Amino acid sequence: MQASPTRQVRAMDAVHLVVTRAREPQAQAEASTLELELGAAGVRVHEFALIHVLPAADPLRAQRAVQALEDYHLAVPVSPSAVQALLRLRETPWPAACAVGLIGRASREAFERGLRERGEDPRPLRVLCAQQAGADSEALWQELQALRGAWQGARVLILRGDGGRDWLAATLQSAGAEVQVVELYRRVAPPADALTLGRLRALMGIRAAWQIGAASALHNLCELLRAAGMDPRRELVAQRALVHHPRVAEAARKAGFGRVDVVEFRAGALLRALS
Repeated sequence: MQASPTRQVRAMDAVHLVVTRAREPQAQAEASTLELELGAAGVRVHEFALIHVLPAADPLRAQRAVQALEDYHLAVPVSPSAVQALLRLRETPWPAACAVGLIGRASREAFERGLRERGEDPRPLRVLCAQQAGADSEALWQELQALRGAWQGARVLILRGDGGRDWLAATLQSAGAEVQVVELYRRVAPPADALTLGRLRALMGIRAAWQIGAASALHNLCELLRAAGMDPRRELVAQRALVHHPRVAEAARKAGFGRVDVVEFRAGALLRALS
């Protein structure tokens, strides 16, 4: 029986996928599982991280905020990386009175898996999640309406990397909430050393789909291409970008990618896009 195109890519097509997300120790198992599924379907997976994740610039402030979750009505780790950093810093069980706001299924899975690994049951907690593909702060805000009728005086902790959008914090503050934003980690570009640039030149020599999760990753890619003596727009026109959000899709088109598709970053969805 012929394999479904969502399960197997035709061998003759030699499909290449470049995975650019930051690789953290806590995400190794999940990423390896995804790559094994793709590899079994005939996709040649190449790892080329465009963002490196480092500890927060002020680790003591980050730790104090996480240890004080009892003081908040809502905590919002804005990404799987923020969830992982939060659970590393939190030494005691999650307080039942502190609700959790999450953007996307990947963040929810990271949160629930992380609690279970610590011996905690996430089911009693109030978890609000914008789960659709390409979810963003605006989508989470719609979910948060079910949490409170009024936000006046509510204490909210937003946990993220350095930089990032301020839309959710500004929206909550406009609604009357007291918002504290704390950076749990830093994102930096990979070094433009000989090894990195050599691997980049090799990847530019093949037609590939690049899985890109953030506009900052696109910026880092363009800077590395320039460091390698290549024109980003000339090189990327032969490449394809797979992104998770229309905002990143727009940035990918501006960067010069010849084809851009918005795709959920799961094995089935990626295989359908690559077939």
